[in-house]
Amino acid sequence: MNILESKEASTNRDANFDKWWDTYGEWFESGDQLVSGESGIQRLHAADGRLLYSKRQVNHLSRSALHPFGRPTILDELQALEALKHLGVRVPDVVFSDARKVNGEWQALLVTEALEGFNSLEDWYLKGTPQSGDEALNQQMLRQLANTVGLMHVGGWEHGRLSPKTIFVKVRMQGDEAVPEIALLGLAKARHHMSTHQASSHDFDYFKAHHQPMPESDWVQFAHAYRGVLESDYIR
Repeated sequence: MNILESKEASTNRDANFDKWWDTYGEWFESGDQLVSGESGIQRLHAADGRLLYSKRQVNHLSRSALHPFGRPTILDELQALEALKHLGVRVPDVVFSDARKVNGEWQALLVTEALEGFNSLEDWYLKGTPQSGDEALNQQMLRQLANTVGLMHVGGWEHGRLSPKTIFVKVRMQGDEAVPEIALLGLAKARHHMSTHQASSHDFDYFKAHHQPMPESDWVQFAHAYRGVLESDYIR
């Protein structure tokens, strides 16, 4: 890449960032003023009809041995989204994400598509759906949940906040058969580990402590299926 191309790429990058930074919608999660910076999520309605979510951050940083002075946490979340998608885990599609430093302050954006047709596992149990009352389908959903979480952990990724609030369910028709799909959201605390055990340990304990309103009997069935996934040679 020559200097001219580099300047052009930089200009296009700034223009794209400006476009999304200057696009406002209604607050989905109102901006929080924290010691670590500001972070909030807005709901956007794209011209093509898509529902989008825009996470906006100012000086919201994480620090590590690789980044002792900190870097925007959105970049960590983007890395997790891309890695899980590569593993075959359903996560929101990224429309735009980038970070830049302006007048000494970090600005960061993560714009994703809404997961159309998905509802949280919390709503699956609390509000109920026609499908959630089908015991056979509920059992299938628990097996698929075990497969999805197992796939993430075998790939070395810890979710960080795994619970019915961050697990989403969709039921689609495959011919005459109803098939549940699982998607994961809320990956701001996701981390990569060198082993399945390290990735699994915190998530399993956190989910166990926060699995309500999932009934205890369903939690036991999930845990049994999940352990079976980790002990198997492959994940279907």
